[in-house]
Amino acid sequence: MNTLSPYLRVVAGFFAALCTWLAIVSVVQLDFGQVVVFLIFAAGLSYVALAKPLRERAARTKAANAALAARADAANAAFLAGDTRAALAPPPSPEVARPVRKGVVVAAVVAAAFLLIGIVADIADGLEASTEDETPASAAQLSTGSPAAPSPVAAVPAAPVIAEPAAAAVPVAAPAASALMPAVVCMNLQSAQDTIQAAGVFYSRSEDATGAGRMQISDRNWVVVGQRPDPGTPIGEGDAMLSVVKIGERGDCS
Repeated sequence: MNTLSPYLRVVAGFFAALCTWLAIVSVVQLDFGQVVVFLIFAAGLSYVALAKPLRERAARTKAANAALAARADAANAAFLAGDTRAALAPPPSPEVARPVRKGVVVAAVVAAAFLLIGIVADIADGLEASTEDETPASAAQLSTGSPAAPSPVAAVPAAPVIAEPAAAAVPVAAPAASALMPAVVCMNLQSAQDTIQAAGVFYSRSEDATGAGRMQISDRNWVVVGQRPDPGTPIGEGDAMLSVVKIGERGDCS
């Protein structure tokens, strides 16, 4: 068991850091119930990971201080007794802490790398989702067909125009939809976005179905409970709107 204990503490530290990150994500999503739960788990796992090393360090420090005080008392007594040689004797060597095994160091580095990669991927997913929530002006104009407002410019005198025979007006066809809306209800948000992209539309949007306005930072933690338009409807970029709730909330298709 003593051989496995350092590795178990590394695992506990990994999950403590993971719970801390999930608590931060829950704060951003205004889910304070999960914040409390994750912080409790993080505190318990941190105690498992750090309590024994901290106790051992405190015990070594206390023993070293006690040995130093005992030596000072003995040297003082020897000096008063006239034994200057014993009073000036060199102090005993301090207790050397046990070296950390290389395997434990490697395990800690690997765990930290996995955690860092997961956090970076989670942040990247959140940034992608928040970017998709903001419809670019050009995409909105394509979907609604409304022209962009002209920018104000200074009036320039019009040049004389030579009259020419009027050409017959050529009707301009509206941009055709690029794909058909797939059925994505009850998928997690990431899978739903991938399915819409596979159908031929890269840009889709999402909204909090509860009306709380929460951001979808980690797409894999959300479930699609509604979609606009219906499956089979022609769609273009930005036309797909997915209503979502978090996994475990009411209506998450479980």
